[in-house]
Amino acid sequence: MTIRSYWQLDVAADPRRSEAGVRSSQGDTLFRDVRTGALNRYDYYAQVGQAAAQTAFDGLFLPYRPESDDSRIVAAAIAREVPKLALVPEFPAWVGSAVYAAKQAVSFQRLAHERLGWAIAPAPDAGTRAGDGDHVSEDELAQRTEEFLTVARGAHGQRPFSFAGSHFEVQGGGFEPPLDRVAFPQVFLQGETEEALTQSARLADVHLFRPASLPALRSLTERLDALALREGRSVAFGLIQPVLAREDAEEARQDARRAGVGEGTLIGDYAEVAARLADLAAIGITHFVLIATPSLEEAYRVGQHVLPRFRARTETVRAAA
Repeated sequence: MTIRSYWQLDVAADPRRSEAGVRSSQGDTLFRDVRTGALNRYDYYAQVGQAAAQTAFDGLFLPYRPESDDSRIVAAAIAREVPKLALVPEFPAWVGSAVYAAKQAVSFQRLAHERLGWAIAPAPDAGTRAGDGDHVSEDELAQRTEEFLTVARGAHGQRPFSFAGSHFEVQGGGFEPPLDRVAFPQVFLQGETEEALTQSARLADVHLFRPASLPALRSLTERLDALALREGRSVAFGLIQPVLAREDAEEARQDARRAGVGEGTLIGDYAEVAARLADLAAIGITHFVLIATPSLEEAYRVGQHVLPRFRARTETVRAAA
């Protein structure tokens, strides 16, 4: 069992970081901030990526945020700054042509030596989607996602490729050398509904769950495992997990109260948080997307103090098995 750890870089979080106009408009500057106007938000993104790499995370997960920078462009920018991290931008299936999305992925893979993953964003409410120019009805969203991935994989994997669906149509498509010589991105899907699990059983490489009790997660993983087996496939299990870890457990609880952290956050000292992550690994979770704010500082904290303890525990479990 190989554990993969990802740090979440939220492109919408903490807009004052290297956004001079935002800082000055609020009159809230950082003490002794000597950065010049030549530095911008993308320098901050690179710093977070470097922090994750320096503390031995396996990758970065970049959630889709309609109000902020495009996650795939941010991932591409980081790819050249940080040479080892896997990069998993989340984006919606209504971004446009599935064939062109596949071509972008191929270009990214060639740029970054096949370090790209694709996380398909859960569909928001109809009003939000309409603001993005998406007017597909609610009952067609799952079909559209399935067609998007089918077409993207088909155009990537064969030539000529043809497909006629309700949302995408391709005639004699596909890529020629050298574009056909790189791997298709690993696909991450998410959700806890039966429809989401059924879709992942057919299409996902990794399925990401949200925080829940161990029995609830075990039940979900067993259900997805059975659905995937029926499709003749296997799907890895992942978890998007907020954490708040400190050297002292009481300090962690106090900081959690001050920050008003959400339900489902793992709160405790470094050893406690690592132990609870190891409990999740023991039920088959192998991909961990860890979240804490502020992202830059917490990447160093979690990477330096929690990850080594977590890895030591999972190595012990594997050795015992």
